Amino acid sequence: MEIQEPQAPMAPRGGGRLLYVSDPSSIAGGVLPDPVEADDLRQWIDMLADSGVDIFQQDVYAQGFTFYWRSDRFEYGGREQHQRFLPLLDAGIQPLQLLLDHSHKRGMSFVAGFRMNDNHGGEHFPAPVDFIASRPECRLSEPGQDHDPDQRMLDFTFDEVRQFVFEVMEELVSRFDVDGIELTFREDLYFPVPHGKERAPLMTALVRRLRGMLDEYSQSRGKRIQLAARVHASLEQCLCLGLDVSTWIAEGLIDSLSPMDPMFACFNAPYAEFAALTRQSECMLYPGMAPWSSEGARKRVHFTAERHVPGCASMTRSNDRALAHTFYGAGADGISIYNHFVGHLWPPPFYPQALQVFRELRDPQRVARGDRHYVFDPTRDDGNHFSQDQQRVVLDRSAVKPSGLFRFRLYEQRDLVHQATLMVRGSLTRYDEVEIQLNGVPLATGPLGKHDDRYLRPFPNIRWYPVPDAATNWGENQLTITLASADPGATGEIVIDEVEIWVEPQ
Repeated sequence: MEIQEPQAPMAPRGGGRLLYVSDPSSIAGGVLPDPVEADDLRQWIDMLADSGVDIFQQDVYAQGFTFYWRSDRFEYGGREQHQRFLPLLDAGIQPLQLLLDHSHKRGMSFVAGFRMNDNHGGEHFPAPVDFIASRPECRLSEPGQDHDPDQRMLDFTFDEVRQFVFEVMEELVSRFDVDGIELTFREDLYFPVPHGKERAPLMTALVRRLRGMLDEYSQSRGKRIQLAARVHASLEQCLCLGLDVSTWIAEGLIDSLSPMDPMFACFNAPYAEFAALTRQSECMLYPGMAPWSSEGARKRVHFTAERHVPGCASMTRSNDRALAHTFYGAGADGISIYNHFVGHLWPPPFYPQALQVFRELRDPQRVARGDRHYVFDPTRDDGNHFSQDQQRVVLDRSAVKPSGLFRFRLYEQRDLVHQATLMVRGSLTRYDEVEIQLNGVPLATGPLGKHDDRYLRPFPNIRWYPVPDAATNWGENQLTITLASADPGATGEIVIDEVEIWVEPQ
């Protein structure tokens, strides 16, 4: 689909700006004590409400298990962190009900999240739930891999799989006065490869059935129960997986949509193509903001000897503003805060101070008044085909002035920018000379980008360029990189795959 970029900023619709997603284990393992008491849950909700959150989503289902609520029909989550809720459950108190009630008391909507085919972390779970264990024919495996005993992904081709998932959701909605449910499609398998697109009508039929069920409960409760979807960050990718998002929006089946990379904050995803659809409907658009910008940034968090080293987590407040600015510029109605675990991001004290960084993201104008740092890194080291930032410029040193193109999206109003600086990083030596053009405008190397033979520069693979006011486009931008002169002492290819831009507003 050709992206229809907005020509100017569009005002967000609706009253909700900030959606906070709590995954099945984040608060269970990183925030709440053991055992959990009722006031602990209320305090958690207070922290979110005080931080400007409008919609609180708690994931309550994954891999066949229920979390934060117990059912006579479905198995309760067996991971160690979920056992700390057992005293409450044994006393007849559903943690989900406590979260829901206090969310409403604090003026937040409450959404129950359902992870559709979440397969990671299987080694931390007990044996699969009986429904999965007893139906090996309904399981999916990654292409080229044999069936894995820890594999928990289900093939939605089967009627009984779709029925099972539907029944879990129906029971929850029948028992709890939730404001909505979200279908979280974070994995890349729902049907056997390559049959996702042809079997997409099966998933759409499930979404229609869920919408019908929610409509029935909506009538009796006097409110519309929302149906949301969290999907991969391009319509083409979604359809390849069997997720016909365009139809869901066109038929009014979903009320909000959160496109995102499953793990990383992607600065270069085509959010505008989703906005082109949602802006013609009543469906709200809340793109997802993850805490890491790339696989490399995440590794720097997890694998440093000292875990909480400043600067290891790549998403700074300037990064957050830049990504939020991209969301709003592309036509989003708000932001979905996703996968922000406690201990992985900030040194003590974690909460509630850490949550306050998200408050300013509610206001597009406030975001525009702060400095912004855009990161267009390769999202994944393994070249995952669902990643949005896998482009790179490859220059052969043996060729005559080889050139390549790097594309990125930027939504900056030139008259509101005081200064912008562009950085490229790759396998350059200090004696490789490159020429840069941004949308046909030559960029002159700034003082920090020039090398002085008298000094050993710590980062010879980096070049810095001041960006003229006339160089940037609203939306799609093209960066042309040309090797003007190769280092005579070096051989092989130059790979440039990281581009960053700093913006200082007026």
